[in-house]
Amino acid sequence: MKTVTKKQRSALTSIRNSKGRFFGLYTLQGGVYNAQLVNETENYITIRDRNNDRNVKLAKTSIDSVNIAKI
Repeated sequence: MKTVTKKQRSALTSIRNSKGRFFGLYTLQGGVYNAQLVNETENYITIRDRNNDRNVKLAKTSIDSVNIAKI
């Protein structure tokens, strides 16, 4: 499996620190999710897609960026 880049590691750290809040998640394939972290394994994350009300399993290497609102 591919290795996670520095940008992806930074995005994953932000996701872990989201504390259950929703965030914008952009993938390298062009997918956009209004997401909430459900589970994390060594190579994958599972998110809840708020717009489609379903769980999505994504490879960590497919993450492009994350947008978390500052309160």
